[in-house]
Amino acid sequence: MKQGKVLFLTLLLIVGLLAGCASVEDESKETISTVETAFNAQPEKTNSENGNVSFYLPSTMKIEKKDENNIILQKGNQTFILFVNPNEDRTSDTLYKEIDKEKFVVDQTFTDKERYGYVKAYEIEDKFYLVTVGIGGVKMTTEVKVSEISESASEMMKVVSSVKY
Repeated sequence: MKQGKVLFLTLLLIVGLLAGCASVEDESKETISTVETAFNAQPEKTNSENGNVSFYLPSTMKIEKKDENNIILQKGNQTFILFVNPNEDRTSDTLYKEIDKEKFVVDQTFTDKERYGYVKAYEIEDKFYLVTVGIGGVKMTTEVKVSEISESASEMMKVVSSVKY
């Protein structure tokens, strides 16, 4: 009887651990869905600026450093880079095409009459991914674990879609 309980608890623990692990495929699907939702949503109201660029800064992030085209943002231990090229309009696909890797786990574009948006992610280390979200001449990049791709990409699209220049 005692062995049965131990076996049952062991199996329960293993199932629980496996359920907590995000698969790349599941996270990829979730990322595309959440980023598309953020792309199609009304842009957040801008509350921060850098020169001629204004953007929405989530309350969970703080500005670490600014220069002419880059803004380094921090959320806990996670670093984000917001890049703005004012020479590219919101329908440009130039920044999207510049991200050239052989194998993406996420590579999706979104368009409407006024914007060209995208999300791309690829593995840079074992279960660690570089994620980039952009619209036209604006892109935002970070590095995350598999389980954080969707959440980070969605938040990044909210920032990117709010940028005005």
